[in-house]
Amino acid sequence: MNHRTITFDFPNNRGQILSGLLELPAEQASLYGVYAPCFTCTKESHAAHKVCRALVRRGVAMLRFDHTGLGASAGDFATTSFSTRIEDIVAACNALETEYAAPKLLFGHSISGTAALAATARISSLQAVATLGAPADPRHVIRGLRKTNDISFEGEMAKMTITGRAYTVRKEMVHDMETYDMARAMAALDRQLFIFHAPHDAIVPFRNAEEIHARTACAREIIPLSEDATHLLERGDAEAAFIAETLSVWFGRHLK
Repeated sequence: MNHRTITFDFPNNRGQILSGLLELPAEQASLYGVYAPCFTCTKESHAAHKVCRALVRRGVAMLRFDHTGLGASAGDFATTSFSTRIEDIVAACNALETEYAAPKLLFGHSISGTAALAATARISSLQAVATLGAPADPRHVIRGLRKTNDISFEGEMAKMTITGRAYTVRKEMVHDMETYDMARAMAALDRQLFIFHAPHDAIVPFRNAEEIHARTACAREIIPLSEDATHLLERGDAEAAFIAETLSVWFGRHLK
């Protein structure tokens, strides 16, 4: 299926312009969705590109974007937090509704999957939310970094090493991730939830998918990817197709 990709930039709630790409199917879209990339990933990451393209081939229009301070988006990543990530997701959904159509699907990868769970209550149009390799709680990320000595503090700043790359952030980000009330957010979730996760994810272990399932009471299911799947879907064309087919079949039956 042919498709077209257009630039779709929009402001977040702090007035910063976030860089997005809206991929539209050749024919009229059956529904619109938003894809939020992983912690330090951009809209051009393996997973973002592959999953969105696979959905577009099935008639779903998808907006993928760079979070504040990443990729081509304005702002300073060091000043962001888990809460600002949630705000970016809400801003993307609001902008899509204003310019095209209200999103029915929200897809979040890794920590953005966790943020998507928290953002869902503020996006009334959503019918389904999907996570890919998401931590059950943002504090798990900091706990893991502390365990491997991949986080250090100096004054008001913190240095994190993630997949071999160093990032300097304000301590407020760490505090926000360690104190955000995800239990409350998950308990309030009332949309269809798809929890995609690689069985042998080396970055976010599979037990996080089981914890998300245990802490939510909405219609939900854990969907393991193949045994060879990785956290970032580096070799994930088949995985992306599987994810897209799973979601498109569900919407084919439940789309309002």
